[in-house]
Order: sequence, then C-alpha cells, then structure tokens
Amino acid sequence: MKHFIINLQYCCISNNYIPKKFLFNKWIGQILNKKKYIITIRIVDELEIKNLNFIYRGENKATNVLSFPCNEKITINYKLLGDLVLCKTIIEKEAAQYNTTLESHWAHMTIHGTLHLLGYDHKNNIEAYKMEKMENKIMLSLKYKAPYVKN
Repeated sequence: MKHFIINLQYCCISNNYIPKKFLFNKWIGQILNKKKYIITIRIVDELEIKNLNFIYRGENKATNVLSFPCNEKITINYKLLGDLVLCKTIIEKEAAQYNTTLESHWAHMTIHGTLHLLGYDHKNNIEAYKMEKMENKIMLSLKYKAPYVKN
C-alpha cells in the first residue's frame, strides 16, 4: 500500500514520452517507502525551468530538475514534502548525451530531485559522495544502471 500522494502536472508543449504516473510512484516509492508525504511533480519546457532557475537560484540557464522543499504538515499525518520541476527536453537531451534510456534518466532525475527535497545535497565532495551513493543504490534496486560509476 502506497502512503504518499503525487500531484502530477504536465505543462509542456509536447507530451511524447513522459513517464506515466505509475512509474513516478515506483521511483519515489523506493525513497519515501511508508512515509506520508504529498509531492508535486511538474513537467515543463526549457523556458519555464530557465525562468524558475533564474528567479530562485540566480542562474540564467535551463536545468534538468529543480527541487522546492516544503516539509509542512497540511493534514493529519501527511506532510507536504515539496515540488519537483522536471524539464522534459533537457532530460531527453541528457539521456542521449549519457547514452542511457529515457526511462532510466527520468527515474534518475526524479530520484535526484526527491533526495534534494529530503535534505540531500552535493555542494561539497562529502555531500556529493553521500548523495551519489544513495542515488546509485536506489537506481540499482529498481534494476537500472548506476548513474555514477567511478572508473
């Protein structure tokens, strides 16, 4: 039984290959397990994510995922974890660039963003190591390749 709620918003011009909600549930379920959270996932184009990145991070460029943590209790036993904004076109470009499947890269970016909502970060080498290790573990548990492979 799922204990979290996903609010999924499709806000991009092209809706070809956007993962179905059951995949987002599967990916996020590996992280949230039995925690009672509500999370919003917004799928956008480059212009919207570029504007959000500039407004909230001061960076005038598009990015693959932005996380906006909230962690406020909004109803009995549920916390509003926050919002993920995922850029469809950048995820598609990166999947080709990194020679991975679209599904795998969508999973990785969703997991990456959700870990940010839970307080993980990669601002220094120690934080990055912990976060990358967690991402690898989750991706492998879902039968995807580990995104961070050290040569």
